[in-house]
Amino acid sequence: MHLTSSSHLNQAAQLNNLARSLLSRFEQLGTLEDLHKSVAMQRQAVGLTSDDNPEKSAWLNNLGGSLLKRFQQLNTIEDLQESVAVREHALRLTPDGHPEKASHLNNLGSSLGTRFEQLSTLGDLHQAVIMREQALGLTPDDHPEKATRLINLGGALLRRFQHLSTIEDLHRSVVLQEQAVDLTADSHSSKASRMHNLGGALLARFKQLGTMEDLHRSVKIHDQAVSITPDSHADKAAQLDDFGGSVLARFQQLNIMEDLQRSVAVREQALGLTPDDHPDKASRLNNLGTSLMRRFEQLSNMEDLHRSVLVREQALGLTPNGHPDRASRLNNLGNSLITRFEQLRIIEDLHQAIDLQEQAVGLTPYTHPETPARLLNLGNSLVIKFHQFHDIMVYRQAEVFYTRAACSTVGPPAVRFNCACNWAYLSTAMGESPMPAYQVALGLLPDLAWLGMSISDRHRNLIEAVDVGRATAEAAIMENQPEQALEWLEQGRSVIWGQLLNLRTPIDLLQDKYPQHAAELLSLSAQLEASGMRSTMESSPSPQLIANQAFQAAQQRQELLTHIRQLSGFERFLLPKTISELSAAAQEGPVVTVNVTPHNFDALVLIPSLDSEVLHIPLGEHKEEIQSAMNASIALESLVGRNIRLNLIKEGQITTEEQFKAMLSGLWVGIVKPVLDGLALNMPTSPENKPHIWWCLNGPLTFLPIHAAGIHDNNQPIGSNISDYVVSSYTPSLAALIEGYRTGRGLKQSLQILAVVQPNAVGQQHIPGTRKEIKHIERIALANEIPVVALNEDMATISRVQEEMKKCQWAHFACHGVQDVNNPTESALLLAGSSHLTLSNIIELALPHADFAFLSACQTATGDRKLREESVHLAAGMLSAGYRSVIATMWTIRDDDAPEVAKDVYEYLLKESSPDSTKAAEALHFAIQKLRKGPNGKSFLNWVPYIHLGV
Repeated sequence: MHLTSSSHLNQAAQLNNLARSLLSRFEQLGTLEDLHKSVAMQRQAVGLTSDDNPEKSAWLNNLGGSLLKRFQQLNTIEDLQESVAVREHALRLTPDGHPEKASHLNNLGSSLGTRFEQLSTLGDLHQAVIMREQALGLTPDDHPEKATRLINLGGALLRRFQHLSTIEDLHRSVVLQEQAVDLTADSHSSKASRMHNLGGALLARFKQLGTMEDLHRSVKIHDQAVSITPDSHADKAAQLDDFGGSVLARFQQLNIMEDLQRSVAVREQALGLTPDDHPDKASRLNNLGTSLMRRFEQLSNMEDLHRSVLVREQALGLTPNGHPDRASRLNNLGNSLITRFEQLRIIEDLHQAIDLQEQAVGLTPYTHPETPARLLNLGNSLVIKFHQFHDIMVYRQAEVFYTRAACSTVGPPAVRFNCACNWAYLSTAMGESPMPAYQVALGLLPDLAWLGMSISDRHRNLIEAVDVGRATAEAAIMENQPEQALEWLEQGRSVIWGQLLNLRTPIDLLQDKYPQHAAELLSLSAQLEASGMRSTMESSPSPQLIANQAFQAAQQRQELLTHIRQLSGFERFLLPKTISELSAAAQEGPVVTVNVTPHNFDALVLIPSLDSEVLHIPLGEHKEEIQSAMNASIALESLVGRNIRLNLIKEGQITTEEQFKAMLSGLWVGIVKPVLDGLALNMPTSPENKPHIWWCLNGPLTFLPIHAAGIHDNNQPIGSNISDYVVSSYTPSLAALIEGYRTGRGLKQSLQILAVVQPNAVGQQHIPGTRKEIKHIERIALANEIPVVALNEDMATISRVQEEMKKCQWAHFACHGVQDVNNPTESALLLAGSSHLTLSNIIELALPHADFAFLSACQTATGDRKLREESVHLAAGMLSAGYRSVIATMWTIRDDDAPEVAKDVYEYLLKESSPDSTKAAEALHFAIQKLRKGPNGKSFLNWVPYIHLGV
């Protein structure tokens, strides 16, 4: 270089080439002097070159890259500003069609994105996305930079989501980054980096939507990225830090202590690899503080809490005013301090925590996805302050923050739901109506159980919301609005079944008026219905591809529904039913919904003669009896909740009989008799002329045999139990009952009965009574010239059974049933060999010709206590699949009783020339009365488990 005259034509080119060599040496050895010389020489080269020189744009672009790299080392904002300026200049000099156009667009996007990270100017973020979109659009699929530009655009979209909460940006970020990883060979030097970025996008989507498949993939991908990155690599600290974030998130879901300990360990390691002058030092201090605080919450080690405060203080001290992460670090330090206050009661910690959290809220734009969480934290701290100083104005401040968060349109639905519940609690405590707050909470249920998620994820997300429908209804009842209460109860109950019903609802009117909208809606609904069970798919070419497609379909369907509801006559299209629509559930008899909360007990009754009105029957006078019955049901679970059809009377049955008697007496006195009196059903009726009543139970009542309520002492006079007055059925929701009436049809000419028998399921007790049961059905059907498709033992494979369920209108299962308490959708009927016809298998079926099912197996109507509003059991699955009428069992049944009950039911149903499944409840009532008169009928365990659901 010293031999080259300043006037030489090649001087600029030589300067540029030497600068690139110095930059490469810096990237290998980290010598800052090389970086400084590289920047100086590139500036010289650019200064010596006129704009009309075809090399000028490339040299400007290179200078911008070196300046950006120096900023990342030294955090000098002037370098960043100059990087943007020279790359904008480079782009202006690059004509369309130039082979480097895409590269210059992409690189300008990098500089703009980095400037946004420092200055929070949203225009920079939008421009970064636009530049990278254009760069990707100009990049052929076989271009070596394709993967880089995919990952860059994905990163820009993720950052924009993190500030504007646009879900579409989040989904696209995941999809683009997955494509980038797939295009990157395992031997490629950027493989770990791209995996790391994808893991971050998946974790962000999990935090927004609660999709466990995203969380598990995030942990796996981050772990792989860490394992293939040498300790000396510049990215190692970032990968360790983010891996710690993923395993921490998994700990918070699954409570695996190893995950928590690993989160702390890898974040300690990440911090140790980060120099004091590194731009990410503050971030890693902050993140370690998060993991330490979570460990304190589990192990109560004060050292963890003190360190959490310390490292978060250090993180905040390194974060200047105006930095986009300052609000986050203010909020997090406030969280650590409020936690320490609760332990040590140091008032200064309380005041400082609230001050920091107020600053955080003030710095957070309303569109930021963290807005609800920061408002929630501030509200929680103010509630703690109220309990310390008893200043009612502090309580009101907290209520304001909860309200703002709950009504926000951004942020995770779970956070907003939590805020709505807190708002309702404070409103009640201050003597105000909680109805507005509960209405917001109820409206968030569809977001908690978003259609783009798997059904298992939706169930998991609804666990925390299990009581909101009942609380909302209670508030409406207290304000003398029983119709509103019933609407809200329906909205908060059986959410998943309601979604499936919604996806399958006929849309004839829309097809007539807007056939294109109807076709699109049907296509999206079918796609979502199929993808909902993806977590149980045994084999799939790409589970993540299916998940991404489901996310996109759910978003498109919601946008389409929003558009349809703007059309005249479709304003309430597929929205929750109003009371005028719900009244159709009572077309054949009263439907009684019983609402139980810790404070109130009420029955809300739909009656055929009362159009759009609800009869409210208060049950508060009998609170003790109802509570006693609920307590007895919990005590009985261990004795009756087996998975096998019994051959013998069990040990401990005498104790069980007494508990049953007390429970059924409490139900009679506390619920059934007041309801019958309210309906003026106060005279026992003849066996041939009993009215039909439906029970729609919720909360802890879901597990109670209200159909057997009564005083069951010896020689008790007629009129002392429910069966003297009515025939009882259940329904998981009013919508399910309405759907059963809608799909009613005559079936005489084409009626076939599918009879499935499996007495020898692998690993289960032999149940010979099942063979006898099927023989009874075949004999009775033959006498009435009704064909039976019998699938015995090895013939009863899942595929064959499902095939015949599509052909036969009635289905009878005589086999073992199992309830999976850990994964309710895997509860199953046991078929050939070791095969299981699971609830998830049944949900996938759509059977337009289905009519009646008899599940003569144990626990086929047993739900999950954690999801008591969701009716997650096999019988409800049958209703969802299309069966209008189902006989099932709440608990264990006896193998020698089951054949007799089945025989009597089918004799009753088939005695008429036109078999009618709507008489199934009467048939079961008759069969149970007969069983009770026999030698086995004295025991509650023998007859109480049998129930009827549907029309």
